[in-house]
This record gives sequence, C-alpha cells and structure tokens, in this order.
Amino acid sequence: MKNLTENKLYSGQEIESQMHIADGVSAIIYDEENILTKVTFGAWASLKYFGYFETENSFDKHFLINGEDSKCEIYSLLSSRGEKITAKLNGELAANGAFLDMHIVSFVSDGWFIDLDGIVHITEGIQKVEGYLSEENIFLGATGKVRGLPTLLVQSDDVKAAHACNMERISDDKLFYLRARGLPKEDATVLMLESYISKVFGELEEDHEELFTDVKTRILERIKSK
Repeated sequence: MKNLTENKLYSGQEIESQMHIADGVSAIIYDEENILTKVTFGAWASLKYFGYFETENSFDKHFLINGEDSKCEIYSLLSSRGEKITAKLNGELAANGAFLDMHIVSFVSDGWFIDLDGIVHITEGIQKVEGYLSEENIFLGATGKVRGLPTLLVQSDDVKAAHACNMERISDDKLFYLRARGLPKEDATVLMLESYISKVFGELEEDHEELFTDVKTRILERIKSK
C-alpha cells in the first residue's frame, strides 16, 4: 500500500491499486487508467478523487474513510466506448467526524449499457458523520440503458445523509432554446455537455488548469466522434 505524505496531485504512474492518505495530508488523485481499487485515511486527512472511465470494463473502488475527522470527495465520469461499462463505487464512513460527498455522472449513448452501483455506507457506532451520494445519467440518444442503484446504508444515529438519482435526456427543447440564440446544433450539444463535465472536473481548473482543459477536450472529442 502506498502512503501519501504530500499535499499534491497524484496521477499516472504515481497511483497504485491501494493507497493511504497520511494524517493531516490533503491529496488529489486523478485516475484515468482504472488503477486504484482502495483508499484508506489517517486522522484529519482529506482526498479529492477524480475518475474518468470510458472503456468497456469493470471498475470497483472502495474508499474507506476510517480516520477521525477525515474527508473524501469523489467525482467520477462514466462514458463507455464499448457496449457495457460496470462500475461500483463504495464509500464507507468508519470514524467519528468523517465526511463523504460522492458525485457520479454517466454519459449514455445509443446502444450502450451502464451498470452502476454507488454506495454510501455509514458504519455502526460512529458519531457526527456526513455522507452524500448523487448520480446523474445523461442520455445522448434514444436507445441507451442505465441500471443505477444509489444505495445509502446507515447504521449509526448521529449522521447527516442523503442520496439522489437523476435521469435526463439532452432534449430537443433544450437544443431548440440554444439554437434559437444562434448556436448550431453541434455547438449547442457541446455546450450542454461541457456543463456536466465541469460539474465533475471543475475543481481541477483553479490549480490544475492544463489537466482540466486536456480532459475536457478529449472527452468532447471522443463523444463527437461516436
């Protein structure tokens, strides 16, 4: 297990399958290669995790927030290039004062199937914890499918927790609104997709603008090429 001891962005070859955030460290992880499988936390540690997954594959991530007053924010975008993508993101709160906010966006094109399990698990006997889960599924066509199962497991009393799941299609009405203001259809679609991409990766922009711009550009290019 790799021990993260610096307040910095970890990406590429710096990522291992299992990582630990040391006491008091604030880390950022950008994971595009499906390397990470588990993260654990020291006391007062914090993590902002950004994941972009687009291949036909299975993704299984476990965030064990087991350090007192530790904090984890998860931002993931799923956009399968094959027929099916299967993803499980499990955030487990297991210490007093722990905090978790998980936001998952899926782009679903025609003929694709995204099978997603987002889980927030608040374990027994802990106090003053918060756990939130949000799933947004954006349909880019008429024949894509999603099986979304946002799950909130609460085994303690002193908690704040919520979960939500939204299904939305890029509708003709919304495109018409933008096109009526002079935008071509393709530009209007891209503008709408950019807003969702910014929801996931927007926090990278301030301190890691080059990475944010590169990721956004590649996502849009791949979607437009399909």
